[in-house]
Amino acid sequence: MKKIVILFCLLLAGVLIVEAQSCVSGDCDCVSCAVKKSGKFTLPGLEELNEPPAATPLERQHEPGDACCPAEPVPHDHDGKPVQEADDDHAGHDHGTASVPHDHDGDGVSDHDSGDDHAGHDHGEIEGIRLSQDMFDKSGIQIQEAGGGTVAMMSGFPAEIKLNRDTTAAISPRYASIVREVYAEIGDQVGKGDQLASLENRETMAVYAVVAPRDGIIISKNLAPGETADDDRILFEVADLASVWADISVFPQYQHLLRKGMPVQFIAHDGHEAQGIIRYISPLVSHETRTFTARCVLRGAGEDFTPGAFVRARINVKSVDAKVVVPREAIQTLEGETVVFVPSPNGFIPEVVSTGLADDLNIEVISGLQPSAKYVASGAFALKAQMVTSGMNPHAGHGH
Repeated sequence: MKKIVILFCLLLAGVLIVEAQSCVSGDCDCVSCAVKKSGKFTLPGLEELNEPPAATPLERQHEPGDACCPAEPVPHDHDGKPVQEADDDHAGHDHGTASVPHDHDGDGVSDHDSGDDHAGHDHGEIEGIRLSQDMFDKSGIQIQEAGGGTVAMMSGFPAEIKLNRDTTAAISPRYASIVREVYAEIGDQVGKGDQLASLENRETMAVYAVVAPRDGIIISKNLAPGETADDDRILFEVADLASVWADISVFPQYQHLLRKGMPVQFIAHDGHEAQGIIRYISPLVSHETRTFTARCVLRGAGEDFTPGAFVRARINVKSVDAKVVVPREAIQTLEGETVVFVPSPNGFIPEVVSTGLADDLNIEVISGLQPSAKYVASGAFALKAQMVTSGMNPHAGHGH
């Protein structure tokens, strides 16, 4: 038995010596060498269990860097470090850090450097219009404090000058007569009792005189020697043109604003003016003109307001007591905005204002100019011209 064991040990030793020599040469298929080569320990006959199944063409994924699929570039930040992509719907956005605008050179631009005309204005550093003392005197600039007053809204209406029928007389024969003599012509100034013509009664053959019933001017004549004249025929019209009627055509929407006793300003075609007072307002609307009539009596208006002339009437239909009232010349327009000029340590500056009612002299200021604030009441147009010619920006320093 001992001999058998010794022989088995010698045989095993020989086998190990041979395997050791094969492992040294690298041609060995033993388990230890296979483990060394694959890095995995697999029992003989079970090698296929550790191999992954072969991928189908649809399942095969290309790896970045393959010849068919080059690797995509990885985004980097400004310091050259790779930026990891986010997995959610907001990938690529960093909500924790606000983006800063850059200029063309890549430098950051702050809000004060932006191109917004209204950003960062300092009203205390507005550059206004500066004038020398000589220019100030020549411009006729007058500075006043803003105060209140009454502003009237004036409306214009067409008007026609007519004969004052209360001072006009029509002359007719007393009987059916024959005209013998005519002593007056149209345009003659006559006095009460002056003889104008002589007529003969057709029935009695008696001759009698036709005289002027009042002082005035002959404005019409309708007879000639030898003619017959019935007792309903108007031979002469004598009118006192020292007073005339001015009939104003008033639009219906103004009817409730007018009343007797209201003053009216009349302007003739050559600019001459006359003043009147409403004495009569018609209760009916004309079918032809769709207006109603307000009548004034003008006395001593002159030849520009003779009967038949068309003039313009201006009536104060509404008045308001305003907190701030300025002269019309104080209001100027710059680039579509209504402004007044106010003095400041940096010169005269245009301030945007809102206006209300206006009359011939004054304008109501609703906002933009406070009571007691100083402003340019006269000479504002010269400041506007200086601003326009110098190319200054009227909006500089104003917040909107």
